[in-house]
Amino acid sequence: MNISIISFLTALVVLTLLIAVLLRQKAKPARNEYRPHNSNESKPGFDAALANSKWAEIQAMMNSGPSGLKAALIEADKLLDYCMIAKGFAGETMGERLKSGGDRFNNVNAVWSAHKLRNQLAHEVSHDIVPNQIKQAVNDLGNAIRDLGVRL
Repeated sequence: MNISIISFLTALVVLTLLIAVLLRQKAKPARNEYRPHNSNESKPGFDAALANSKWAEIQAMMNSGPSGLKAALIEADKLLDYCMIAKGFAGETMGERLKSGGDRFNNVNAVWSAHKLRNQLAHEVSHDIVPNQIKQAVNDLGNAIRDLGVRL
């Protein structure tokens, strides 16, 4: 009888601690490097050092073969979306943000093409990786980021 009471109390303490940890985790804001909450460059949500660091990582990925090229395009697309959000573009998706503020880019068609290529690579199993096409798309996304006044 004593052992069952001790086991029950131990289980109760462990369960209580587990619930407390889970509630504390839920109360913390999620760390989301690419999704600031309605921020501008002048507000603390935009991190120019983060943008530069990510761009350096993207450039390194470009020299890592086909999978690195694919990853570089996906990351460059995410980085542009982060910058667009930080600059106050309206919309729930990147496509909506491009529609709402596409006039801020010198070559919005190149941005759309790069974004569509990223979607194809991310969602289509049989899409072939063409290195020069991906490199151009990453370059176009970098130019779009610069169009927003972000130094890379």
